[in-house]
Amino acid sequence: MKNSATMWNMGVACAYLIGIITLNKQFIIWLMRVSIVISLFFLISLQFLMAVPVNGQKMSDCKVTIKLEDESLLAGLKKIEAQTNFRFYYRKSEIKEITDLNIAFSTRTVENTLYELLKNTDFSFRQVNNNILLERRRQETGYTVRGRIVGSDHKPVELATIQIMKVTNQNIVSTSLADTGGRFSLKVYEQGDYLLKVSSVETDSLMQKITVGNAEVLEVPDIVLNKSAIQLKDVTITTTRQLISRSLDKLILNIEGSIYEKGEDALKLFNVIPGVYVSGKEIVFRGSQGVTVYIDNRKVLLSGDQLLSYLRSIPSESIKSYELKAVPGAENDAQNGGVIINIVLKSEYKYGLSGNVSSGYWYNKYDNTKATTFLNYRAGKFNFQGSFNYFWTPAFYEDNISQQFKSTGIISKQTEKYDERYHSIGYNASVDYKLNSQQTLGVSYNMFTNPGSVSSIYKTDIDYLANIKASTVDSSLHTKKSTTFRYVNQMANAFYRNKLDTIGSKLDIGYSYISYGLRDPSALETEFLNGNGAESHPRDSLFTKTIGKSMVHVANIDLEKHLFKLLVFNTGSKFTASNTDYSMDFRNGLNEQSPLDPLKSNRFLYSEYILAFYGTVAKSFKQWDFKVGIRTEQTNYHGKSVTTEQTIGRNQWNFFPSAFLNRKFGENHSLTLSYNRTIDRPGFRQLNPFVTYVSLNSIQEGNPNLRSYFSNNLQLEYLLNRKYSLTVGYQNTNNAITENLTNIGDVIISRDENITDNNNVFTSLYIPIKLTNWWEINTSATLRYRTIDIHGTETLNRSKFIQYVRTASKFNLPRKYFVEVSGFYKTSDFYGIYDQQRVGKLDINIKKSFLNDRLTSSFELQDPFHLYKPRYEINTAEFTRNVLRNRLDFVRYIGVFFTYNFSSGKKQDSKENVDAAGNEARGRL
Repeated sequence: MKNSATMWNMGVACAYLIGIITLNKQFIIWLMRVSIVISLFFLISLQFLMAVPVNGQKMSDCKVTIKLEDESLLAGLKKIEAQTNFRFYYRKSEIKEITDLNIAFSTRTVENTLYELLKNTDFSFRQVNNNILLERRRQETGYTVRGRIVGSDHKPVELATIQIMKVTNQNIVSTSLADTGGRFSLKVYEQGDYLLKVSSVETDSLMQKITVGNAEVLEVPDIVLNKSAIQLKDVTITTTRQLISRSLDKLILNIEGSIYEKGEDALKLFNVIPGVYVSGKEIVFRGSQGVTVYIDNRKVLLSGDQLLSYLRSIPSESIKSYELKAVPGAENDAQNGGVIINIVLKSEYKYGLSGNVSSGYWYNKYDNTKATTFLNYRAGKFNFQGSFNYFWTPAFYEDNISQQFKSTGIISKQTEKYDERYHSIGYNASVDYKLNSQQTLGVSYNMFTNPGSVSSIYKTDIDYLANIKASTVDSSLHTKKSTTFRYVNQMANAFYRNKLDTIGSKLDIGYSYISYGLRDPSALETEFLNGNGAESHPRDSLFTKTIGKSMVHVANIDLEKHLFKLLVFNTGSKFTASNTDYSMDFRNGLNEQSPLDPLKSNRFLYSEYILAFYGTVAKSFKQWDFKVGIRTEQTNYHGKSVTTEQTIGRNQWNFFPSAFLNRKFGENHSLTLSYNRTIDRPGFRQLNPFVTYVSLNSIQEGNPNLRSYFSNNLQLEYLLNRKYSLTVGYQNTNNAITENLTNIGDVIISRDENITDNNNVFTSLYIPIKLTNWWEINTSATLRYRTIDIHGTETLNRSKFIQYVRTASKFNLPRKYFVEVSGFYKTSDFYGIYDQQRVGKLDINIKKSFLNDRLTSSFELQDPFHLYKPRYEINTAEFTRNVLRNRLDFVRYIGVFFTYNFSSGKKQDSKENVDAAGNEARGRL
């Protein structure tokens, strides 16, 4: 029956995929008609609002919405003509050679669109009535702007930067450096009004308006740069790119063109995103929510030190923006591990070789090293990428624990020390091939493993006292657990992309194969001592060996169709089939030759099939944007214990709606309302019904009866002046999986269970303040009221009011020095269903750039004042337990890091950014 069900599920999925892959023209037309009928009511009621008169308008007022991907200038001009009454006149023989143009999907004026299209050409344009003439500039008949830069003492200012830009859009036309005499010369090719911007390290910047007339040479009077800024009357300067912007379903932090573009790295820039901070091995949103990291829409599959080291290797110079989805839409997997942050890299790869190398050393208690490299090579229709990462990062922690067992009054003082020798290697290789300008094929392979056996030692020392007033030790227990483990995590992916038209429609098809293997033998020995320190009982010994393997197949297909002006329809499907096989042997001894204990040993088989479909519709009109979506997922799983023959299983459909509504108020304000429903599934290893001994008195149990749980998320966000944000929200979760601690005598048992309902209301505020040209403070604060209902013999209700504040001071100093002092403070919160005491932290980072910013060095002091000491308190009906973590490897350290970026060749279009199928499943391994 099992095999039949499996084959039936896979057959349905394969038939579905084959049916969609063979989409023909008639099906697409039918799909468009259905979408038209669904949206007809909205279109009829809003058609007058959406009408945009263009007859007689100026090209600086009329707006168009276009997107180009490796297309010609002729294609771009036809798109403008299709949306306006403008007609272009040109010599086709002159412009037909202008190809491979790329413009991001956006709404711009016709004038700004033409500046983007022609910025790297020698063509100019001008409007005559409703006609726009394109003419080749004559290089020999341009206009020269000349002048001299002097200081307040009338001495020349050498190496000052001079930029000239159009008044209408602030696009930079030409740039120059002043010579040793302060003189400069710039070339422009059109008459009109320009802004002349002058800046120098030693002085403030200056902006001056000039007019280029018929004269071939315009001599500008001496420009005086004073120590204080000069404000010019009747000249209003506006930024060309806002730091923070809001689209319908995400917040965008624009790194390119901002003050954060140079001298940073991908990890540190998380601290610039409103509400996000990096603490230890965690990236946290609003003080408590988890973060899933993507790069170019592909989930980063590393965790802990590997994730942080990888992000440190990405220089800010290669980052275009960060996209924060606090409420992901239906096109994303219903299980996303909290919020999604996608790092969008600049889409400019070059013919030839480019990349970066990075290395670092830091000391916490042991020596730590890392070395990474990333390479990109483009030739013809091929684009090759490869990376290598090596980490030597010993791990450790030290806990001081006090316990009292209420029924006996016995007190225990416990010290737990964990030391691990860990090194890992990661490989990645990929290649894309462009079949033509519309179609691309790609394959990739990556693997993460440890090159040899990784060893760890876990020591537990427990002193027992007869009661709380006792001054002498009654007895002691000392446990040592030695483990060696090896793992291999690998994934192969193939994808196909077809750009169906010139306005952004596309079809993506992908397949992934994932495998994970683990071998984890360990020996545990316990020594029993009396009050005098002599052994009072024969030593207890236990040997365990865990062998696990998982295989996952994932197929996905996604269609994005632009039906009408600013109306986008998305639909797709994803099928995931996974199988896991885990076994654990228990032996009464210290090695693999010791006698087997069949009552404790076990083997667990688990199979899971998830079939998902989704559809979304997005529409923009005037100051309003909306997007609605629905996702449905069928989950069919089966588990069996080979030893006990116990089985579990479930087959169910679930629905996940999402909705977004955005209202803009002018250019600088917006209000966004968002809602979604999500699911959290237990990890494969959580479901294994194995017993793992941390020590003789600390046991962890798997739970094959864990169930998925669901959350509803609602939030309203207001963005003020493009940078200040205020958010209020509500989150609700039922039957959440939470760690539950119980005891049998003095043995503590940990087990995950579906025992809590969580509700929390929050408000979050982000305030960036620029005090001077060199000092900026970013502050985020979240106030959260959380209530949890704990299910047991009787329901227990608990609540907390939690405050979280984080601030970062950034100092841009002369000679390209950069200093950041950051810290956070968080009041008491819940640690699962238990209590976490208040905690804080302070970090210092100093950076310096060399070799025209190609080489970046940083010196880091993490928690130099040893402020981060998390404390947890557990209070049950049977016992109390207080845990103080004194030392933790990734929190307190001193280190130095270097990154060098190199590139050569001619800039070209980007490697395809396609989400690799299977990343969500791999994250659960």
